[in-house]
Amino acid sequence: MRTESLARLAALAQEVQYDSHEPLFRENEAAEALFLVLEGEISVVRGGREADKVGANQLLGTLPLLTGESYSESALAMRPVRVLQIDQQEFYDAIADDFNLARGVLRALAKMASQAS
Repeated sequence: MRTESLARLAALAQEVQYDSHEPLFRENEAAEALFLVLEGEISVVRGGREADKVGANQLLGTLPLLTGESYSESALAMRPVRVLQIDQQEFYDAIADDFNLARGVLRALAKMASQAS
């Protein structure tokens, strides 16, 4: 992704801190943001059971944000967490205006999908 595209994405993001055991979002809530974890660890809980852990430099909430669906899991800070949060409409506007940003997001999603399989 080009530096200009990354700078634009960073300008949209808000740095947010969550305390231990504080939810970033809950299962079945409307997906309104995606998160890039800067620091800390997040437990991803699906159906009442921990399904995954997410740490620094990992994205969270990307697929539901793009598909317009609800979050399929809850995300709970395991200890104090710092994230960059990007709201849905701002994200949509940015990728609509910047092809390089859209291509970078698609590449990141493809990489995530290949690592999951």
